[in-house]
Amino acid sequence: MYTYSKEILPNGLRVIYIEMPHIHSVVMSAYIGVGSRYEAEKKLGISHFLEHMLFRGTRRFENSFELLQAIDNIGGDSDAYTSPEYSAATIQVHNKHIEKGLHILGDIVLGGNFKTNDIETERRIIQEEMKQFVDVKGDYVCIDDISFCLMWKDGFTDAPLFGDEKTIAAITTKDVIAHYKKFFVPDNMVLCVSGNFQKESVARYVNEIFGGMQGKFTGQKPPLKTAQTEPRCLFKKSPSQTISFKLCHKAYPYKHKNVLIMLLLADVLGGGISSRLLLNVREKLGLVYEIACYPTMFSDVGSLDIFTSTKKENFEKTTQAVMEEIHKLHREGITEQELKRTEERVFSQTQLIMDSPLAMANWFGVEELLVTPQTPDRPEIQAQKIHDIKLDDVHKVISEIFVPEKRNFIVIGEFGWRNKKHTAAMLK
Repeated sequence: MYTYSKEILPNGLRVIYIEMPHIHSVVMSAYIGVGSRYEAEKKLGISHFLEHMLFRGTRRFENSFELLQAIDNIGGDSDAYTSPEYSAATIQVHNKHIEKGLHILGDIVLGGNFKTNDIETERRIIQEEMKQFVDVKGDYVCIDDISFCLMWKDGFTDAPLFGDEKTIAAITTKDVIAHYKKFFVPDNMVLCVSGNFQKESVARYVNEIFGGMQGKFTGQKPPLKTAQTEPRCLFKKSPSQTISFKLCHKAYPYKHKNVLIMLLLADVLGGGISSRLLLNVREKLGLVYEIACYPTMFSDVGSLDIFTSTKKENFEKTTQAVMEEIHKLHREGITEQELKRTEERVFSQTQLIMDSPLAMANWFGVEELLVTPQTPDRPEIQAQKIHDIKLDDVHKVISEIFVPEKRNFIVIGEFGWRNKKHTAAMLK
């Protein structure tokens, strides 16, 4: 099992300790409330840019070579990412190297060199990274970004959440430093230490390394546009042998009381190998290679999403097959037997979170940053709640989510006007 505890440093930094004495590793993660939702249109991509720059050199390490070599020297791994609502930086080490790992994470989080030459190098790297989401015509085709914008930004989908060539090219050293100083402050950050460690000594290191952070958070997260009265469709032409589409239904935010039912429905539709979409759209009809259903959640909004891709000639058939499963679910619900089988899968997946120090850090760290609960929502408690779900509650949630006025359909690929007309009609 594990032991949870929380400390708030005098400067406002929240520190969560997840002691897991039965393993060898330790994960140290910093979660910062910064992402594209805080960015002006002209500065889109600056949070992602800053995340890259944190590894370009620090107060102790002159450049990225020295920093990354220091991580390698202790057999550690590092990772970082930026989402619309928050960014994260993680170091994972053997527990005998925890002090060095914490110092390295402190180096990363407490401010880099932000040299102009490094800014220019990283700008080129990011521009290369962006190319994986650009088609041969130069159009941005990241379906996740497009779906987010369609649902939550009042249909505005032209600006990639990680910026485009124009916004990335315009970011200056001064911009990066200002963005860092605004968001990387103690009360806008959560530090989570998870794994095999002695809390007393680790707490001392944390206070020594992070106790000197200063500043107060003054930023605000603009509300998202949530009003919708009919299905929305977005068709984006892109040269490709296949057509990808994402069907999104607006649902619940992170930690909503119905989130467990949403997880269960995602598994019913497209989770396990015996889920409805896999059995019927792939195994029975042979229309796709992969198809999945999963929740996407933020602090204030969320959706239940289905994603797949198929040959151009099978696009309408695949859309029809998916919509038939949605209509059947809305019309008939699920059986008691299906509920029990899926409960066990979701229960097991939730229990398995407690086997991973990284999953535990993410569970408690993100929850603390986004919703700041009075008491933490422990995975073992959530797992037990899954067995308390009643069939009537599932059917109520189905009737709330799977309705046309919460439906959004994003298509990327080669299609004709007849395809658009026919598939758009299927959504109503």
